[in-house]
Amino acid sequence: MGDRSGNTAAGHAGPLRDAAAPGDDAMRRLRVALVQLAIRDGQPALNLEHATASIRGAGPADLYVLPELWTTGYAHDTWGRVADRETPAIVESLAALAAECGAYIAGSMVSRDERGALVNRLWLVPPTGAAPVHYDKGHLIALMGEDRYLSPGSRRVVTSLGDWRVGLSICFDLRFPEMYRADALDGAELFLVVSEWPAVRAEAQRVLARARAIENQAFVVLCNRVGTAADGTRFDGGSVVVAPDGKIVADAGDAEGVTHATLDAEMIRAVRRQMPLLELRREGLDWAAGHGSASRPQPPAAPFPDDRPAHPAPEGPVAASP
Repeated sequence: MGDRSGNTAAGHAGPLRDAAAPGDDAMRRLRVALVQLAIRDGQPALNLEHATASIRGAGPADLYVLPELWTTGYAHDTWGRVADRETPAIVESLAALAAECGAYIAGSMVSRDERGALVNRLWLVPPTGAAPVHYDKGHLIALMGEDRYLSPGSRRVVTSLGDWRVGLSICFDLRFPEMYRADALDGAELFLVVSEWPAVRAEAQRVLARARAIENQAFVVLCNRVGTAADGTRFDGGSVVVAPDGKIVADAGDAEGVTHATLDAEMIRAVRRQMPLLELRREGLDWAAGHGSASRPQPPAAPFPDDRPAHPAPEGPVAASP
């Protein structure tokens, strides 16, 4: 496992809905670590051991990000068993590791939702012992067989990560820009994307990550898988941190390892002040006339409930917008 560092993204930026006051941005930095793993398909115990060692050896961060389906890969025949018997215990292990490291840990795993349906769930586990926040993948990709095994999520999630506002998404979601624009209007300053994006479409992932950052003037933090799956599908990593102006400030390349970057909220303010795209949207052009506006009331996105103990499977989405 290598350890690579990206640049610190710095600058100064215009008002953010539900964001910290302008004077606070000089102090709002977030250290992220992209844990780009070679996943052992269908072997959650080995993957947990490997991820734990990688995080412990990665050096300090405020947020460690694992890939999509990092416990199983696309070993479809194991998904039901893992969701029922192993995912709840792995979430508890991540909670203990988050507390040990004093940092958030994110990554997606096959899980059961409150109806008992199998879902691809991105877990965001805080270091405080509070309940994890989760998002269920809303856009399922038939090319990877997801539509045959999983139920799609139906809610977006924008939540708090410390004093940052974060929108959660998974892999194929990147191809649906409306979701990210809605998250930005709900106050997202950072889009957290976990991915298992095959090498054959690697350039599309990179372009789409930059596009979502540029059009919403927000950071994108994306962690992808690396290596060759059991069925021969190749994954070339390419995990990145993209700044609000579209510049790539950290790139994990195509090898297994941990890549670090520091996000600076002042850059969001600077980019949005220079070119206030969200404020320049027009009714009838950028959204249907009579269907709300940029100034419509925004549903609150709940912060972590610090008075609740961590547990493996909170009922339903914790912070969501329709």
